[in-house]
Amino acid sequence: MAFGEVECWSEDGRLDSVVVFRPAELDVASEEEAVAVGFARVVTRAAAEDAFGRLRQTLASFGCKAIDLEEFLSPADRVVSNTTVNRVFVRDTAVVLGARLVRGAAAFPPRVAEFDVAHGALSRLMGRHDGNAEWAAAARVEFGDVFLLGQGRLLVNVGLRSDPRFVRDFVDLAWGAGFEEVAVVRIPDSLGIIHLDLAFNVLGTEAVVARAFLRHCPLHVYPRGEPPRWESFEAYFVQRGRRVLAFEPGSTHPFLSNFISLEPRLLLASEGAAPHLRNLARGLGLEVVGVDIDALESGNGSVRCLTMPLRRGVA
Repeated sequence: MAFGEVECWSEDGRLDSVVVFRPAELDVASEEEAVAVGFARVVTRAAAEDAFGRLRQTLASFGCKAIDLEEFLSPADRVVSNTTVNRVFVRDTAVVLGARLVRGAAAFPPRVAEFDVAHGALSRLMGRHDGNAEWAAAARVEFGDVFLLGQGRLLVNVGLRSDPRFVRDFVDLAWGAGFEEVAVVRIPDSLGIIHLDLAFNVLGTEAVVARAFLRHCPLHVYPRGEPPRWESFEAYFVQRGRRVLAFEPGSTHPFLSNFISLEPRLLLASEGAAPHLRNLARGLGLEVVGVDIDALESGNGSVRCLTMPLRRGVA
């Protein structure tokens, strides 16, 4: 069954549907294997599958349709995909910008085949039975680095996984999708932070959460029809009506910022991160729900990494 139209303009409207990707068939069975695929620790497929089931059940309980991309693999692609343990982190592979699906490009060698296979499955989901993904626009970006800020604005990080040489191409693509402004940040490579959503997220329409170091990282802002300009990180958000709530990783959960909004004032985080997020967001009138996905967090990602929104209402 083909999926209908896609549309996303923000991070905080009501979440109608997402893509997820069930864990591959392989265990990550040793420290060497974990290092090879970028995992923090070993994990069995059985434990990952249990956590995946809890995530899908939680999404469904809040009225969000979770579509498993594994169901749209061709037989040949399934053989390959079942060896790619990072496939659960489907967020990075593609994004919906406005009403347009955009394919990403993997910068981490173990994920190159995984991205290609995921794009074929997404094409079948969208009703293109040959799995050819060339119809969709492409960007040299992994989409854990992209946030839809609402009001026609995007934030993108370039660095470890998203290629800074192609910033202007991405800006032009975003403008073509109907966005009016793109702000570009560059997290220092020396920090080893692979994606922006491990250091930043949107807390409704009133605030953002950000690792404290980001205040040292000016934004290069590209407004449509105007020359680009530099703005300080905090001033950028304050001038657009959002407070910046800073946090330090040593005093909180490593995946505090890796949550999603189910509704404008309802957040879904991992069970470990949820108490810390509630504390940080105190006074904003937000509810935080937690789900036990500790096994999946072994792969260095959490709720946001594990979901790719297809359709989200306007906040």
